[in-house]
Amino acid sequence: MKMDIIILAGGQAKRLRPMTDGMAKCMVQINGKPMLQYHLDFLKKYKAVNKIVVACGYRWESIKQHYGDELVYSVENEPLGTAGAVKLALEHVDGDEFLCLNSDDINNVNIDELIKMGSNTTVICRFHSQFGIVDLDDDLIKKFEEKPLLPYWANSGMHLLNKNIDFPEKGSLEHDVLPKLALQGKLKAFKHTGHWVTINTMKELEEAGEILKKLGM
Repeated sequence: MKMDIIILAGGQAKRLRPMTDGMAKCMVQINGKPMLQYHLDFLKKYKAVNKIVVACGYRWESIKQHYGDELVYSVENEPLGTAGAVKLALEHVDGDEFLCLNSDDINNVNIDELIKMGSNTTVICRFHSQFGIVDLDDDLIKKFEEKPLLPYWANSGMHLLNKNIDFPEKGSLEHDVLPKLALQGKLKAFKHTGHWVTINTMKELEEAGEILKKLGM
């Protein structure tokens, strides 16, 4: 089964300025290639991937200038939030199901296995503590553990969704769509234990470069 992909790339990336003053966040380079290219290279490995629609807005021309007609562009004239961006992009999506992912979350999810789960499914990942952890015995520090893997799961920013969802004109998937599906018992979880790299700050951008280099990407 062929499936269309929506890549969410409309954010203004204020925390990466001045780097993003003249370009979309997904065009920021990591180890010499745009962030978006990591997704395109990975998705090309899967025969199930059909059309790629980039839901964009801020400095979207920088994406078009680089990729031309290789991609389909869904351009928002004002910030719509992730749910609003999806609703607008659905004009370009064929079929009832589609894959949606954040351009600033890079992972190696097995797309074929995800598709087998069917909609509606969110990819979840374990994550490391932002800080070193201290193990205490009363008032005595017994040991330190540097940024351990935590026993929790997080929304990784990738979802297999169905068009019949009521997406708002403006709003976010994270607050206005996914929680409602979860409360209705209609949202499945795909547990991903591979890599997951997020890029929101200059520090994370630098760390992403090191991680992706080690992964050979």
